[in-house]
Amino acid sequence: MSTLKNNRTLIKSVGFGDQKMYIELSSKRVLTVPYTYTEKLKNASKEDLEDYRLIANGIGLHFEKIDEDISVEGIIRDFGNEIKRINISLAADFLDQADMYAKEHHLSRSALIQKAILKYIAS
Repeated sequence: MSTLKNNRTLIKSVGFGDQKMYIELSSKRVLTVPYTYTEKLKNASKEDLEDYRLIANGIGLHFEKIDEDISVEGIIRDFGNEIKRINISLAADFLDQADMYAKEHHLSRSALIQKAILKYIAS
């Protein structure tokens, strides 16, 4: 999204754990992304994952050996999508409050959370 580009929230570095990758942003925040985010990431070896390059000075990553591209924008966009299996744990009372707020503002819960995350990362 243009918000991310305008505020220059870019990828600074990437670390690889056993189950997740850790994407450090120029805003000093870290996105934790499980390899189940995409089928190609899920099926890749650690060696495949470590062969990557930044796209457009850091708006995304290209994994050479598996020919896969992911972006900060895409990760944030997909965050609330259960199919992508990026999980967030929240207290039930928080979710109740979020649902009420979302309903008042004609949003779904996932749209509200996505909007909040984008605003947080861009700040």
